[in-house]
Amino acid sequence: MLTPSSRRQRPGAGGPGTRAVLAAVTVALLTACGADGDEDAASASGREPLQSDMALLEAATFVSTSVEGYELVPGTELRLSFDEDTLAVTGGCNTAFGAFSVEDGTLSWESGPATTMMACSDEDAVQDQWVADLLGAGVAATTDGADLHLTTDDVSLVLEREPPVDLNTLLGRTWSVVGTLSDGSTSRLPSRVRTPRLVVGEDGLARLDTGCNTGRTRVQVDRVSVSFAPPTVTRVRCREPDRTIERIVLSVVDGRSDYVTFNGWMLLVVRDGYGLVFEVA
Repeated sequence: MLTPSSRRQRPGAGGPGTRAVLAAVTVALLTACGADGDEDAASASGREPLQSDMALLEAATFVSTSVEGYELVPGTELRLSFDEDTLAVTGGCNTAFGAFSVEDGTLSWESGPATTMMACSDEDAVQDQWVADLLGAGVAATTDGADLHLTTDDVSLVLEREPPVDLNTLLGRTWSVVGTLSDGSTSRLPSRVRTPRLVVGEDGLARLDTGCNTGRTRVQVDRVSVSFAPPTVTRVRCREPDRTIERIVLSVVDGRSDYVTFNGWMLLVVRDGYGLVFEVA
């Protein structure tokens, strides 16, 4: 597992506890064959191998502009969002998120990521699995300073960096919890738990469902953070695992966040060592 010391400190990103939380579910890096050849080709093209500490990856989202060797489902695109130790990827339907590694110019998951659980068409599900397999095995990653280039023996992708997303666009939308962060790891929401969510109005007033109890809060955003008014909720007795999930939800949704990142569809909010991964619609 990546530790706080394996990434440089960034102002406003929280302390060591936050860093530990952001080290999500993950395993050992699989190094792609022919790495030397890939580096030579990248150098000849004016690109350089990707490095985990590149400024290019600071809270960055990349969207596919060219895919060779695989035909994407019509109307879909690949999106990769990086922030500290976390990589979120969507291949057309569901979003996978977890810790990643870059070693010798090879980008991969550190282990099988957690994923959202939306119902997908068969072709979208196949594409999601293709993306998961691609990053599970590792891809040679290079950059020209702007775009991200991913290659294997069979596939070549070019992804363009998107401008940062304004946090004000979070208002007037529904935030559904798809994962939690606690004790230094990311976990998928248990299937038995009702999906916790915030239905946020344009004015910031929000209906809250903890997965067990319901209530209200108010959401405020600024340039770098999300803040919540102390929530008022019903007092139904919760059983496990609902009780644990509710405890994490109420720990995060109360006060100013220590760390937040948003790529337009996936929101990560961390406070006091706990975190929630939201899918925003």
